[in-house]
Amino acid sequence: MPKYSVIFILSIAILFCYGLSAFSKINIKQNNCLTCHKEVYEKNVLNFYQHSPFEKQECETCHLKQESAAHGRKKVVVLEEKVEPVTLSNSDYLEEHTIFLKRIIPEAAYDINVVLSDMSGNTSRKEFREMIPAKVRDVKTDNKKPPVISGVKVGPIKKATFLEATITWDTNKPSTSCVKYGISEQYRQNIPEDSTLVKHHQVSLYELETEKEYHFCAISRDMFGNEAVSEDFVFNTATVSQISEVEETDNAKAGAVELAIIKADVFLLNSELGLYLEATKPVNLAVEYVRVEDSTAPENPQIEPDPAIIQECPELNTGKDLTIETCSHCHPPEVLGVSHPVGVAIKETTKVPDDLPTLKGGIITCVTCHDVHSASLPYLARKEITKNICNSCHEGY
Repeated sequence: MPKYSVIFILSIAILFCYGLSAFSKINIKQNNCLTCHKEVYEKNVLNFYQHSPFEKQECETCHLKQESAAHGRKKVVVLEEKVEPVTLSNSDYLEEHTIFLKRIIPEAAYDINVVLSDMSGNTSRKEFREMIPAKVRDVKTDNKKPPVISGVKVGPIKKATFLEATITWDTNKPSTSCVKYGISEQYRQNIPEDSTLVKHHQVSLYELETEKEYHFCAISRDMFGNEAVSEDFVFNTATVSQISEVEETDNAKAGAVELAIIKADVFLLNSELGLYLEATKPVNLAVEYVRVEDSTAPENPQIEPDPAIIQECPELNTGKDLTIETCSHCHPPEVLGVSHPVGVAIKETTKVPDDLPTLKGGIITCVTCHDVHSASLPYLARKEITKNICNSCHEGY
């Protein structure tokens, strides 16, 4: 046999043995967990939605402590956030303001400073200290119900270059403002919608004709687009006031009112923190918010995992590390957005069913609402992501 043929055959044999050894190691690695947990795998592998590490049999991604799984886990890069104040403003003089703080981290704490200024330069301040968005109770959801319009009134018909009239009305929740009007119920004209979300509405109609009867209706849409339309109303331009007289009266009333904040509400809308502020007189608005350390928030409860598991498998993640911290490596809060608080104990009034697991002491985790390996529902949800899953724990939500 030629010399080169012998060398070639030996090379092929060495490569085959090396490949067989490598394949054997990979096969052992992939099936090492299945040796003891075959039933778990077979139970979950048939579900349509599968957790990526489970599907790839990369059990170490979630179940091993980070330092133990460093060679088998992709590094998650979290960009360091510059903690600098963010300033928002609205220069319009209004009695009500609704403003949204964007790009917030749900579990972070924020200091929020609000300054309201009237036309005379007087100011009023409102401060929110260490506000944590995830703990805000007023979470706005679309209940498909339109605003309720009430108290529709027509102000004085004023004479300037043209005739003008002011329409006012109230709604039971912050909404937009629009008026359709005309000399019949066909409403040939309309005032463009004012998108400012307020409860007390005021719209002016211009270039009216003298001694005419006008029909109008008020229209308001809430922040989800649910629209309410009032009944038909009528006013007549036969009686007219001079604009100077009306302005003098309005200025006298405004000057007699002391600037104060009537209401300051905080709410959540999707991933944004909303502020609704109402003052005693028209004001402009400036808001500054900055992320801070939450010095008053209690420490996470200490989870005591099963000592037998720690002794037998000291490299395994357990308790909060497994059910919260591991999840945040791939789903950091700044990407995930607003979600249900985790790492907190359930309240006495909250009844968590047995099919939504918690840690010892009733600690809510990511695993409470999401399955770990696979599920028949999107997002590995244990139940359909509707109001029903909220009602499972919060009766009458």
